[in-house]
Amino acid sequence: MKQREYKCHYIMKAYYQKIIDSLIPVERISKKDLDLLLLLSEYLVLLNEQIAQIRAIGLRAVQKRINKLNQKGLIHLRTRSYKMEKGRSEFISSLSEKGVKLLQNENLIDNKIHIEKFTLDDPYNIEHELLLNWFRVHLNLLPMKIRDLTTDFISSTTPFLLLKNNGSALISENLKQDDRFIEFIPDGVFSIINKEKNKSLLFFLEVDLGTESLKSSSSNSNNIAAKIKNYRVYFQSQKYKRYEIRWNKTFNGFRLLFLTNSSKRKENISKLVSAERSNDFIWIADQHEMFEKGLGGKIWARGGNLSIAQESILGPRLAFNS
Repeated sequence: MKQREYKCHYIMKAYYQKIIDSLIPVERISKKDLDLLLLLSEYLVLLNEQIAQIRAIGLRAVQKRINKLNQKGLIHLRTRSYKMEKGRSEFISSLSEKGVKLLQNENLIDNKIHIEKFTLDDPYNIEHELLLNWFRVHLNLLPMKIRDLTTDFISSTTPFLLLKNNGSALISENLKQDDRFIEFIPDGVFSIINKEKNKSLLFFLEVDLGTESLKSSSSNSNNIAAKIKNYRVYFQSQKYKRYEIRWNKTFNGFRLLFLTNSSKRKENISKLVSAERSNDFIWIADQHEMFEKGLGGKIWARGGNLSIAQESILGPRLAFNS
């Protein structure tokens, strides 16, 4: 079942590029505009700057295309208001109900997917997705700098992979430890593969905006300590090896990355992680370091240890600042 699951479903990179190449424009929508709608269906919410980075085009070209799609009612445009700097305005694009139905009518995304999935309203959820998408933008830059690297990211919300039989995301996990049932959904799973050296690394990503408590007396509470414990059990169970089928690589473990929204939050999570030696597979960085040095930079506190030099997820030889 697992083998069939991963052979039949692929992430958007190759999948919808074939769709775009074979499309006949509908409702006077060009292939480029359809590509943008599909991009929004994958990323849910995007800033103009993020679209420009992902598609390697100028901001003016992005703004022109966004305005046209907004006038057609195919996207929803809103002003970013969450903790914005004074005097600065940014616009967030997402699919509108009409845009979702257009993609579904053209069989570009599954018509069984609820429209509510693409229409985020809560400011926290929007900011969470924007920071997650900035991570993906920076991840896409790694192969541009180091040609031997390839990256592949699976989002928990992608519409280009079928759900499990129980309706949960393909990257959702469930396992049992003693009498405790564990279930969680990572924000993302991705691989970095070095073709020249035939090396591959598996990563799980948790984006943290500092709203969850660090600890709780309840074992069922959605707090950072519980997440760490769940991932530790998951690491020991080796259930992550199901991803070997997708990437045709052998994984003898994985790294769990916490990307926080502040240096203070990074410090707090690091203290929690470093309390257990078995948490060495957990690395923590904050968004400001990512924006300053990029994902290839030495910005990660391995095992939450803040007393030693920070490391790069690419290793000491390939580390670079972007």
